[in-house]
Amino acid sequence: MANGAQHTLTGLSGWARRLGGRHRAQPLALSERLEERLQSLSLDVAGCTQLHTELPPLLAPFENALNLNGARRCLLPLLLLPGHGEALLIRSPQAPLPPGTEAFIGYQFDASLKNGALAGRLQLPLPASDHLLLAEPLPGMAGWLLLLTDTPLDSAAERELVALAAALARGLAIWSAHQQRLEQAVSDERRAHAAELHDSLAQILGYLRLRTSRLDAHCSDCDRPELQALAADLSQQTRHAYRLLRDLISSARLTLEGGSLHSALAGVVREFEQRSALVFELDDRCPQLEPDEGIAIQLLMIVREALCNAVRHAHASHLRVQLLPDSDGKLRLRIEDNGQGLDDSRRRHDSFGLGIMQERAARIGAQLCIGNRPGGGTRIELQLDGPTP
Repeated sequence: MANGAQHTLTGLSGWARRLGGRHRAQPLALSERLEERLQSLSLDVAGCTQLHTELPPLLAPFENALNLNGARRCLLPLLLLPGHGEALLIRSPQAPLPPGTEAFIGYQFDASLKNGALAGRLQLPLPASDHLLLAEPLPGMAGWLLLLTDTPLDSAAERELVALAAALARGLAIWSAHQQRLEQAVSDERRAHAAELHDSLAQILGYLRLRTSRLDAHCSDCDRPELQALAADLSQQTRHAYRLLRDLISSARLTLEGGSLHSALAGVVREFEQRSALVFELDDRCPQLEPDEGIAIQLLMIVREALCNAVRHAHASHLRVQLLPDSDGKLRLRIEDNGQGLDDSRRRHDSFGLGIMQERAARIGAQLCIGNRPGGGTRIELQLDGPTP
């Protein structure tokens, strides 16, 4: 990871040195001082680590620089970043917006960002307000620079807004490429660690799992209760450790097929259809909701665990996987079968699948409920606590 990160930072520095040449915007009769500030803005944006918190202070000086004769104004970048299914509106918590502004922006611009259909500059009156919303597309990016103001722009301010959008886009392009290279470096290292675990620790634990299982079987016939309990505990804990290790290896190797939760989930269902005699049904009712990649991968691992359990233990003939939207914009995952359901008296004490699913749900801030399905069978339902990004 250190080598990959160092190489990435070196590439970022090279891009920054070339920024003034290859990526310079067309001259717009701006003052030399403003051009220097825009150049500095591009470099600062490229070096951000937490874009949503660092970008508003970088843009704040330019809100006052625009020639609006003391008008109230607020700059709001609206971006569709790689790995995010929904547009991100970046704003300072210290700059309150008129009621309904964020919902209005989402309604007006989300579709154009996702479809890549960015038109030229837009000027929209904000409903129930005396403000105007001016939207300048970010060149070469899925994004807009929004200006909330109560005064129309004059020609000089329009030129400055265009130049500001171009400078912001240059910095964001470098920042985005830098983030993708870092993520790729992390992914490569995770895969390398997974291969090392598989070739070393997994082999040893697999051997210990078999040996402790045989020890447990032999000790079960002896007349020493303390030895029986010790052998049973060793066997159970070794199986648990082996299962957790295999889960870690699977997580490190898992990627989003097709780049989204929805396409990857369809791929998982197809895989299990080919491996079992069960009838699988995928009911995806919210293709517009796309969680971050980290959350999506945890959801996929929960689905895989649930499907494995159903195939092995449920004695079912039909299994349904659903992605459902809630009224408050949250995503809900439901997995249910028509098998024998859960029975505490039949539950194996050495089965760790349900606990692993609970741990994964807690890791992404979700609530997971596991119970019997009305009419027979098992139902697993997961609710994300926070809004889908």
